[in-house]
Amino acid sequence: MTFCERVRQENDIYFEASFNHPFVQGIVDGTLPLEKFKDYMMQDAYYLKHYTKVLSIAASKATEADETLYYLQSAQNIQLAELEMHRITFRELGVTEEELAAFEPAPAAYNYVSHMYNAAHNGDAAEAFAAMFPCPWLYLEIGNRFKDAKPGVPLYEQWIALYSSDEMNENIGQQLALMNRYAEAQPEKEALFKQHFKKSCYYEWKFWEMPWTAENWEQEVAHYVTR
Repeated sequence: MTFCERVRQENDIYFEASFNHPFVQGIVDGTLPLEKFKDYMMQDAYYLKHYTKVLSIAASKATEADETLYYLQSAQNIQLAELEMHRITFRELGVTEEELAAFEPAPAAYNYVSHMYNAAHNGDAAEAFAAMFPCPWLYLEIGNRFKDAKPGVPLYEQWIALYSSDEMNENIGQQLALMNRYAEAQPEKEALFKQHFKKSCYYEWKFWEMPWTAENWEQEVAHYVTR
């Protein structure tokens, strides 16, 4: 088995939990309240803004020219495709300038971004990539699994179409090859790569839970506060 085959098998619980999460299922069948999708998209825009910065850090640490170019092109593609989708979606959902100015990342989004920065700043390009890779891989699997869904909500249909596109499938093929190459070149780091990958898989699941439960910084501690 390749590294990617092993790590995918070992983290199947997180992939399955994402496939079956009520937030994802609500997109697929069109029942997800738009307010929850709006919250998710605002958190996702925050995440992707920092994801592109982590890609730039990885590019600065890459030792091969093709790797550097790949990371920089990936950052550009996210700006052109996914963040543009967010801008369009914000308009359709009526996100106001006041909401954007008052935005605060939820704990799950903040912790996920911090995890990626930690891998990128304290490790090499391979470690950074191990932390970044679960995101596009999971989204591709969601897109492909539910590509024939008819939620009846244009925003949800666009979301599924983006992540099941031919371009997305091609990109993941390149990323699988890159991750396997890293693992083969540094077998002594396999355990570390797996740790970064697993944490990101967990945070991917948390990313659905976050808007589904309207997660915020006071939510978990409020139970212990007496007035």
